[in-house]
Amino acid sequence: MKKINPNIFRAYDIRGLYPKDLNEEVTYKIGLAFSNFLKSVKEIVIGRDYRLSSPSLRNALVKGLRDGGKDIIDLGEVPVPVFYFGIIHYQKKGGLMITASHLGKEYNGIKIQKEKALPIVGETGIYKMRDMILKNQLKTIKRSTTIIKKNVTPDYIDYLVSKIKIARPLKVILDTSNGACGDIPEKIFQKLGCEAFTLYKEPDGRFPNHNPDPHDFKAFKDLQKEVIKQKADFGLLYDGDGDRIGLVDEKGRVISADFILMMLTRQALTHRKGNIVYEIRVTRALLEDAKNHGGKVFISKIGHAYVLLEILKRKAIFGGEFTGHLYFNYCYYPYDDGIFSGLKLAEIVSKLPRLSNYIDTLPRYYSSPEIFIKSTDEEKFKIIEKLQEYLRERNFDFIDIDGARINFAHGWALARASNTSPLIKCRFEGETKKDLIEIEKKVLEIFKKVGIPITKKTYLELGL
Repeated sequence: MKKINPNIFRAYDIRGLYPKDLNEEVTYKIGLAFSNFLKSVKEIVIGRDYRLSSPSLRNALVKGLRDGGKDIIDLGEVPVPVFYFGIIHYQKKGGLMITASHLGKEYNGIKIQKEKALPIVGETGIYKMRDMILKNQLKTIKRSTTIIKKNVTPDYIDYLVSKIKIARPLKVILDTSNGACGDIPEKIFQKLGCEAFTLYKEPDGRFPNHNPDPHDFKAFKDLQKEVIKQKADFGLLYDGDGDRIGLVDEKGRVISADFILMMLTRQALTHRKGNIVYEIRVTRALLEDAKNHGGKVFISKIGHAYVLLEILKRKAIFGGEFTGHLYFNYCYYPYDDGIFSGLKLAEIVSKLPRLSNYIDTLPRYYSSPEIFIKSTDEEKFKIIEKLQEYLRERNFDFIDIDGARINFAHGWALARASNTSPLIKCRFEGETKKDLIEIEKKVLEIFKKVGIPITKKTYLELGL
């Protein structure tokens, strides 16, 4: 077997190109390493998405788990939140889901969970499993094992229906992106008395219609048109494995993640005052609005698992990530469920005459989109360390929880290394449009000095 690429073992999951980096041999070893890591756990829940490589990787994973002495409950092809629900529903202490979320069809990956569907991240197990594999420290266990196939989706649907209260019937357009959600959201909305129509609900691992990523504005094009055409109350776009959503109002406008977080934070704080957790990319307006509505805000590293761990640490009632991972700790299980997130947004919309009018009242500053600068997995962290050193030496005011969020009198700028891709990710914000442009210019000069590879494309994306 050729050398394993250690970079597939990331901060909060495993992801790589198939079959170059993540293939059947590697996946077998991951199953065996997981079995060795959770020695006392006898039964493991597994699931997979609809990527073309997922069935063969599933077979390799099953062999690794069984050679490691584990019995298996196989949920089949399901969205990630159904997989999480299955771990809790069947009261099991571990699970593995084959998925690469929103990444292109050439990728695949594995999410790794423990009891209560809580994530195992780099520091709590992924890196240890990586080292076991790279050092060939894996042990097989001779034990007769079983595999049982179960369909937990009907129980999941019934549970979500029981948790949601819609104030008036809604008309909603859904786009499940040819991903794992399929027609599940449509069924739930219909059970709640809403009219629902779904674009691209046929799962297809080639993702033929658009990138299955609510963080990609281009993915919304067909949903925007359909919402306007059918005069719907709003639209929802789901990612490839169902743990994130995007929102479109009745005018067809794509609603920023900052506003989604703001709406859901206000909703949570009407139920109970308490701690709120966001990651470092969010707008200053969101931090201020949460405090104004009775929340105490804590900032987390970027990464859905890190946000969740901070929520649990702070006993927060709600929290979320800019890319759409949301956690409703006051009323739901402790995992990110895009289907449930969409239903909580529907509760808000059902109490409004028009979603767009409400969106227009929300406080805001001038923010750039997230800008992606190409790097490599080997270099991206070194470059960010160099940026932090530069800022410290010159006494800049910045937060170093994850990369560097540089504070200015009238805004901020962020640069950080992506945990899932060979990219450096940046975002900028100013109180006014003029402030935003000035901050962008200042910071791009700093980036040049520390070796962040700024190109003409970056200037065009920022409108400079």
